Amino acid sequence: MDEAHSSVGGIESSMGCPDPPWCGWIETTGDALLILEAARRGIIPRVTRRLVETERKMINSGSVFVFDEDESGIKRWTDGYYWSPSRILGNFLAGSNRGQKKSEVAARAESVASTSPPHDQEIEQLYDPNNKTGTFHILSRPKNEPTINGMDRNRERTLVGSLTNSYKFKPNGMMKKTFSLTIGGVSQHLISYYRIEDVESGKLRCPSTYPELTSLEISRDYLDKTHFRCPPKIEYDQDGKPHYAGEGE
Repeated sequence: MDEAHSSVGGIESSMGCPDPPWCGWIETTGDALLILEAARRGIIPRVTRRLVETERKMINSGSVFVFDEDESGIKRWTDGYYWSPSRILGNFLAGSNRGQKKSEVAARAESVASTSPPHDQEIEQLYDPNNKTGTFHILSRPKNEPTINGMDRNRERTLVGSLTNSYKFKPNGMMKKTFSLTIGGVSQHLISYYRIEDVESGKLRCPSTYPELTSLEISRDYLDKTHFRCPPKIEYDQDGKPHYAGEGE
């Protein structure tokens, strides 16, 4: 299988081993729009229902999923992991994994409950996804603290946004980056997962580096500036067709 692509005929291969619809790194609004356009054309399969437990094995660094709310019936994406509250990152939302799957936390809590009754409060905290009980302390990173692996701060922001400033951040943990557009009253969503080292090492490539994707003409509906929190740069050709021309200021 090509490193950047998986089966485009469906989410699950004929051998029953799940593969993600697409694998790579979604860096810019343009990258997200290329994937949505490819999914609209059927080049990349959309998720049409909630993932079952075996299909969640597809979720690894580089996995990218697209779904249409009406088509799939999915109103909220669930993947079985605990995530930090999302932070706005341009036209995306970004979150960092807290280190364990919900099933692992549940098993740990059950084990503690059977052996250490006095620690009920701690068990309750393990289940708290909204950080209300304080298991995950909010930490403010000093301005002079080094960036992740000494990388440029602008590059760090592209990869993780402001997550390092507020939460007990795991530099080698999984990140989740999401993107949404509502077209004609129907919401379409892109969910991507990555590890920083996989992006920085070049293991994960952007859609904009694949000719078969960059050759796609992005739908005019997707390029309507009113859809975006941070409108991208749009240029028009001599026929009046809009084209993505980079991130906005």
